[in-house]
Parts: sequence; structure tokens; C-alpha cells
Amino acid sequence: MASTQTHYRTRRVYDIKSSAGRRELRLSDRVVELGEREFQWYQHVAQWLPSVKGVAELSHELGMDEAKVPKFIEALEKSGLLYRLDDLPKTMTGLEFHARFSSVLNSWLSEAFAHPFWERMMSGKGSARLFTGWLIELYHYTKNANRHMPLSAAHAHEKPIKQLRAKHYAEEWNHFHYFMKSLKELGFSEPQIAESVPLPMTLALSNFMRQAAREDILAYSICSAVLEGTTTDRRTYNPYYEKCAELYGVPKEAIAPIYAHLDLDVKYQHSDLFRDILQHVPEMSAERASKVLDYGHQLVEHIWLWTDNIEKYYQVESNPVPRRPFDIRVD
Repeated sequence: MASTQTHYRTRRVYDIKSSAGRRELRLSDRVVELGEREFQWYQHVAQWLPSVKGVAELSHELGMDEAKVPKFIEALEKSGLLYRLDDLPKTMTGLEFHARFSSVLNSWLSEAFAHPFWERMMSGKGSARLFTGWLIELYHYTKNANRHMPLSAAHAHEKPIKQLRAKHYAEEWNHFHYFMKSLKELGFSEPQIAESVPLPMTLALSNFMRQAAREDILAYSICSAVLEGTTTDRRTYNPYYEKCAELYGVPKEAIAPIYAHLDLDVKYQHSDLFRDILQHVPEMSAERASKVLDYGHQLVEHIWLWTDNIEKYYQVESNPVPRRPFDIRVD
């Protein structure tokens, strides 16, 4: 069984729901149902695999005859909850990697936007203040593209990829003005917004993109692809804006520039950029593929934390909107 610990790993579980004495575990490509007892067994196996415990200890924790443990682990593999390291390809083409990324993207986006903020806003428990705060931070993040997108072109070594990254920057560098237009319709002046200070997690998200650009151009590109993943179909973003307009009195004039920006992304086909880049990658090692995927998932976690920071700051009525820079006269 020592080889089991060496060769098996657990797959990522994105969500677990309880239903009538059963557990539903959502993976990127399927939902696995386990009885309560089997779920407890699975948890023990998941904790045991990266440990130095022997099979006898696992058998004791499961309350299962030691001879039956391998069969249970094989059953977990067949269900998709475990995988064998030996089954993973040692290398893959860029397009094969893109297919792997595409298979997990929807699960990643579901995780990124699982923050209670979105349900709160859609259910009428939010406020115009929260909508405005989110829009201000979106303005700052989009403006900060000028801090990381040039790095992505500078750190790309292959000429075709460098050209694609430079083209993307040329198409995006001034898109923050769309959000400025929206904020003006909400009653803010241009100096108020331009001179305001972004929240810490807004800067953290931007700085994470800078780190990715320096680390690996594909790491940066997968992060960009995740962010572009919500702009491919109006049906994915229309409901949020239309509901906020209905619930919180957001004028349509404040939403129109946001739609114009999203439609421009669709026109430029930015959601296809990652695939276009990967066409120029003839081979990736498994190690590089894992690192790039890890950056993509870290970006997902940053989006969740960014949303949390926005909600916590802007829901406090006494906090300035927009956030003011430090001033010795008042601070």
C-alpha cells in the first residue's frame, strides 16, 4: 500500500452538498454521490494519502478489513475522486493544455463568484452604495492594467506570443474610461475618482498579475483568460446589471458604458486569446502545466478575496466613497 500513497492523489472538489443522508461532491467534470459513511471513508483516505501513516492505521480509521482497503481506493479512482500520477502525460501540446483548462474554467468561475456578495446584490439585500463601490474598484483594477500588461509583453520570449500580448495591451490600455463614464452618471466627478485610492485587495490582484507576468507568460495568460471568461456571452452578465438597476435605482445611463466595454471585449475576441497564444506552444512539461494551472486557480481565489474586501469596506456607511488618499490635514 506504500505504492498507493506514492501513486494516488485526490482531485479538487469544488463544492459539497448534503442531500437526504448523502453527499454530492462537485468536481470540474462531474458530481459524485457518496453515502454518509462512504464520505467519511473518503475523507480519511484523502488525509492519509499525503501522510506517512501505514495501511494498518488507515484500516483502523476506516473500521475496514485491511484486505478491502485497496478495493475501496480503486472505487474512489473509478468515481473520479482520485487519480493516478502515472496516468498523467509527461508532456502535452499547448492546445491539449487549452482543452484541459477549458474543462475546468466553468468550475473556477463558479468558485470565484461564490462569494455571498453576489447573492446579496441579486436578492435585494445589497445597496446602491455596494454597487458603486464595486464599480470604483473595477475602475481601479482596469486602470492598473497599465502596470501589468506591459510586463506581459516584455517578459514574453517568443515573438508571436509577444505580439499577441502587445496587441491585447493596445486594445485594453484605456478601457478604464468606460467605468469613469459610469461613475460620472452616478454623480461623481472625474477628479474624485481619478485621485481616489483603490482598496488593498484591488492592488493585490494587480500585483499578482505582475508577479505572474514575470514568472511565466503562460501563467499570466491563464489569469487573463479567467478574467475574460465572463465576457463571452451577454447572458452571463446582463442579469446582474439589470437587477441592480431594478433594485437599487441605478440609472441605465450608468450601465450603458459597462455594456459597451463588455461588447468591445467580445468584438476583439479576447476570450480566444489564450488559445491563440497556446497555438504557439508546441510542448509543455507536466511540471509547467501544473504551475500554470496553479496560477489560474490562485487568480480565482484572489477574485473571491477581492470581492470580500469590496463588500466589507463599502458596506460601512462611515467609510468614504470613493476612498481618499492619505492627507496630513485630515488624517
